[in-house]
Amino acid sequence: MKNLSFLSAVKKQYVGVSQARRHMFHAANDATAIAKRAIFALHREALTEAEELLKEARGLIVKAGAETKKHPELRGQGPYHAALEEFAEALLLQNFLSKGDWKNSEALKMDPDIYLGALSDATGELVRYAVRQATKNNLRAVEKAKELVEATVGFILELDLTGELRQKGDQAKRNLRTLEEMMYQISLVRK
Repeated sequence: MKNLSFLSAVKKQYVGVSQARRHMFHAANDATAIAKRAIFALHREALTEAEELLKEARGLIVKAGAETKKHPELRGQGPYHAALEEFAEALLLQNFLSKGDWKNSEALKMDPDIYLGALSDATGELVRYAVRQATKNNLRAVEKAKELVEATVGFILELDLTGELRQKGDQAKRNLRTLEEMMYQISLVRK
């Protein structure tokens, strides 16, 4: 029988990466779920709860990120990317609700494709926000959301996005259309 003991290093590396992948997937999936809960809390105006959830998600992202530092080949894996994007989306919504814009320094430090995906998705959160504000008869808030989504779509159109980001950009355009239709319906009621 041939001596294959030299392959033990390959096995050790494979097992290490597999374990890191499992740990990273677990932490990233939990971070995604918690970031979604933070967004839901922000929509309910439960700002303290949202901040606590964001802190928890941030910790899980750091944990997942530690695995990607040990094994860089895991960095582009789906769950980690999704967690970063959902977390950035929550940060952007939080920033909009507190300051009226998307300028969140933590989100801006992320890779551009993650930030752009989160930015496109956050336009959908502004549609939900606008619906809630319209039911409260807060028309200025609806206008403000529409203006920010309109500016965001204008920015996205300058980028000539491709692939998944193109699809997200197209969704942002549909979100703008929804807000425009909402403003039109409001104008008809106010006449």
